[in-house]
Amino acid sequence: MTALRDLAERRVSYALGPVTVELHTDQAEVTDYLDDFYQSTEAASGPAWVVDARVGAAPGMSRNRYGVAYAADPAVREVVVRAPDPLNLAMTTRKAIREALVEFCERRRYTMLHASAVADTRRVLVVVGDKGSGKTTLALRGALVHGLRYVSNDHLIIYPDAAAGPGASQVADRLVLTSLPTPIPVKVGTYLDLEHLLPAPWDTEDVDLAAYRRMPRSERYRHDVRVLYTYRRLAQPNPVEVPLRGQAGGPRVTVVLARYRGGGEPAGAPVPAADPVAALMEHVRLDWMFDPVLNQRHLPRRERDLSGYTADARRLVAALADRSDVFTWAHDGDPAPLLDLMRESA
Repeated sequence: MTALRDLAERRVSYALGPVTVELHTDQAEVTDYLDDFYQSTEAASGPAWVVDARVGAAPGMSRNRYGVAYAADPAVREVVVRAPDPLNLAMTTRKAIREALVEFCERRRYTMLHASAVADTRRVLVVVGDKGSGKTTLALRGALVHGLRYVSNDHLIIYPDAAAGPGASQVADRLVLTSLPTPIPVKVGTYLDLEHLLPAPWDTEDVDLAAYRRMPRSERYRHDVRVLYTYRRLAQPNPVEVPLRGQAGGPRVTVVLARYRGGGEPAGAPVPAADPVAALMEHVRLDWMFDPVLNQRHLPRRERDLSGYTADARRLVAALADRSDVFTWAHDGDPAPLLDLMRESA
């Protein structure tokens, strides 16, 4: 039965916010794997790309160190992926599908922040910070405890609507937020704090969770180990688009430059950022754009150089700051005080 199932042709369309990708494969394991990342949809009449993914030989195609080969033909918008086993095939196919969204955003000259984001119809909370600043913890609590939609974990994409003009005032009325669909790493301390609210992890990465349960709670946070979730595992559709529109008609947007409150430091209210644009520019993700290990470019596209990307990032960050209340905040891992402030000032 398994062999017959694997040999059956499968055609699935996946929705990635503003784009749709059609997958052709003969491997059930590939579609099972992708179902944890992408939401299937009705077959699109004009998908952004078609991905043909199969286990087998790849005549005339060079392979990477994992034995996976891929070749893209931009003329017909098709990418072929071949791998020696279903798991490597599934992993590469996930990234190739994801790049259809990256290509769409690159045509709109996007930028990306180290930021999580949660939202509902009235509010958007963006949490910006370095590694260990609490972005995932605040976003998880925002979704699991406060009922907001989980938009981004650490790859917040900002792009202007296609109709936006070059001026910052125009762009601020037409910003769109979305996210790169990637696994969500949850540090073991946060995971054990929220375990009663969480489903089983997508991947435990062989972490001995029982050993960490036996540790004092304060000790867990010193260990940089994590388990992995996907948005779908958290019952959160992703990627989704959040159009901000103008101040009058769109949701209230609060951006917080976050860090954990230090020991003995008194709790404090969020403080307006002195120079929001400069502060946010420090968290623009250059690594994703220019690190070939992260940005593997499975699909061909024209990309900006560092100067062009930085100029566009400053324009979009300025538009976001103009559209938002921007604070610095030393927090305790719960977004409730900030959400209350947003509710009171609405």
